[in-house]
Amino acid sequence: MNERRLHPFTVLRFLRKTLVVYLLPLVQVLFERNWTALHTALRQDALLFLLLCAVSWGILHVSSWSLDDTGAFHLHWRLGIRLDRALRGEMLAALTIDRPLLYRMAGASRLTLYPVGAAQKHTLSVCLLKADAEAVADQLMPLVKPALHRPAGGERAALGFLGANGLSTLALFVLAVRQTRDVPDWNPAVFAQVSFLARFAARWLPAGAAWLLAAAGFLLGASLMRSFAQTVHYTVWHTADQIGSRGGWLEHFECRVRTSEISFADVRISPAARLMKRWPVFVTAGGCSPELPLFVYRSGEEALFRELLPEFRMPPDLLARTQQRSLIFFAPAGIPFALCLLLTLVSATVLPQLTVTLLIPTLFFGALLAGAAAGYRREGLWLREGRMTLRRQQGLYLHCICVLHPDVCLTAAQSPWAASVGRTNLTLTFPGWVKLKVRSVPLRDAEKFFRFMETN
Repeated sequence: MNERRLHPFTVLRFLRKTLVVYLLPLVQVLFERNWTALHTALRQDALLFLLLCAVSWGILHVSSWSLDDTGAFHLHWRLGIRLDRALRGEMLAALTIDRPLLYRMAGASRLTLYPVGAAQKHTLSVCLLKADAEAVADQLMPLVKPALHRPAGGERAALGFLGANGLSTLALFVLAVRQTRDVPDWNPAVFAQVSFLARFAARWLPAGAAWLLAAAGFLLGASLMRSFAQTVHYTVWHTADQIGSRGGWLEHFECRVRTSEISFADVRISPAARLMKRWPVFVTAGGCSPELPLFVYRSGEEALFRELLPEFRMPPDLLARTQQRSLIFFAPAGIPFALCLLLTLVSATVLPQLTVTLLIPTLFFGALLAGAAAGYRREGLWLREGRMTLRRQQGLYLHCICVLHPDVCLTAAQSPWAASVGRTNLTLTFPGWVKLKVRSVPLRDAEKFFRFMETN
């Protein structure tokens, strides 16, 4: 085996965790408040930095990696004793290659390997050169005659969201400036494009609420810009035993998933997705739960979905039985909504200037309460065409999930009240200790899942 060194960026995680060490000498400066204490603290920080650099050099010197003749990946650690960790391709459920902008500038890639059945904290993440990371990925999970697809749904959805959010943020920002700086000779041409939105909101929003909404809109816009950058040049492929995707503009990423190790597939339905009629599909394999969807398909393009995940079955479009169902669905959003609503009503008579500002969190928790009501009516379990399917609500997202892996642990938990009305909470535990919980479902529906597991 030809052992090779890891990329110097391997120690970035170590240095990031030790940033708090540099702040310790500066604490004394807060009490003494003189230049002598500052100079002493800076000298101590310099010594700590040199010490941590020496430790980082030691980490790089004693660690290495190699590929043997059988194609297994070995990570070596020599510090007094020799420790080796080996992974073969058949032991992996998935792998990812991430190349943030800083890594791209240094020619590095972060390779993360997800062993079958291993939890997220037991994954193996190493920093290699770009060519080395691609070579290791091709050795462990080679792509054999991949069928490529370039869905445009993700890019168009992100562009649509970005355009709509950009206009609203611009209007709120102009409104915030107008409310804060009431200049008599302000040029009205500046507000020509957003005058209607600004005039409509200026009547109701004070300066504080306007700036709060503008800040929220800016953060949302930044998030959408990042999502758009990640969906540029997006490509999805599938082979006889794999499914994966790659893409990105400033930050490149690649994900390869072994289809036989996919725990479940998740179609996430949000109000925005309903409006755009584009549905993101996420997959989880072992401890690998990518942040980005595997692909996004439009209504009418179900053929692509069936080609990529032929075993997926959507939960039936039925309402769950709500008779004697627990009201725990409404507690997480209902309690803060009631509190904010009470404060808003009190401020209307005591402090009217804060009423509109308090309406913002009230409306936010009201939207979450509406999502909880949807979950109360829609969350449930169904067996469909030999597959376990379920629907669960999280915030404003409705998750339509199909279980694809045979190794699933089912746990039913009942309180005394739930036992008296024939209800239970069912928790599904997948390889990698990934858990899904469906709340307050009929006990007979859960028993169908148990009998299905016993006979299959």
